[in-house]
Amino acid sequence: MPLFIFVFIGLFTPGPNIILLTVSGVKFGIKDTYPHLFGVVIGTGCLAALASLGVNTIILKAPILASLLKIISVSWITYLALQLLVKDKIENEESKSRPFKFSEAILFQFINPKLWALTLSASAGFNLNGSIFFKTVYFFILFSAVNFIVCSFWLAFGSYVSKFLKKRVIWRCFMFLMAVFLLLSAYLILIQ
Repeated sequence: MPLFIFVFIGLFTPGPNIILLTVSGVKFGIKDTYPHLFGVVIGTGCLAALASLGVNTIILKAPILASLLKIISVSWITYLALQLLVKDKIENEESKSRPFKFSEAILFQFINPKLWALTLSASAGFNLNGSIFFKTVYFFILFSAVNFIVCSFWLAFGSYVSKFLKKRVIWRCFMFLMAVFLLLSAYLILIQ
């Protein structure tokens, strides 16, 4: 139960995945965002499984990897935040934007610093009895299942609030707020 609570709180609090899924729910609706949702869920499970195998040991022994991961993460999240601002100004919401593809969402998990911190903390802080295979499968299932619930909530929330964002000025304020939240998450990575 303590591990479940830790994972739930860690995944439920806003980070890059939550913000991007909420925005996708607003812009594209639930059905069109399913590939993004399932990519996040599977990617999260895979990263949790890797963390349970001791990937944190490799990262701690090679600080250059941690720095490289931080630089890539901050750059990509900043790029995504700027896209929320710039694309919205220069194109109609319906014209060229699209939700993340399944594969893009999976790959994004491997540069998502919040998810790295959460999965590595969970694997280091909660010792499970059993074989390494059991621990790996357990972490994959736990993180995937909890993230499915959490991400479904935020996706549905985004879809629900979309009806309140019909006026252009309210839409722009919402997109600006989401971009600021993404930029803040990138900033938090830099100061860690």
